[in-house]
Amino acid sequence: DEIFAGEYEGMTYAEIEKLQPDEASLRKMDKIGYRYPRGESYFDLIARLDPLVHELESYTEPVLVVSHQATLRVIYSYFMDIDRELAPRQAIPLHTVIKITYDGWMNCSEEHFYLGPDLIDHSGTRS
Repeated sequence: DEIFAGEYEGMTYAEIEKLQPDEASLRKMDKIGYRYPRGESYFDLIARLDPLVHELESYTEPVLVVSHQATLRVIYSYFMDIDRELAPRQAIPLHTVIKITYDGWMNCSEEHFYLGPDLIDHSGTRS
């Protein structure tokens, strides 16, 4: 699951910024360490995903992970050997499969497969 936003669960970032500007500011300053009131931080998510990541490392057959953005950022950062402090800022494109080939020694390669929807230019034609 995505990071649990506690008291702000179900709200957009814009709504949080409007209702609680101080909290929104704290989150922007420390995205990995900020914990929502009665909720989770990225550090909490990393701890929650640790057993899963270790299990994924043991698999020899292909695995497909479908999840939320924050979860995918953490898993992607781990396998691509990106510092966990940078995980919250990793771009995970929508509508895209990221194929990571992992050899068990942190030598990973990646391929991106965009699945759509087709982009529509300003004239209304699909590109």
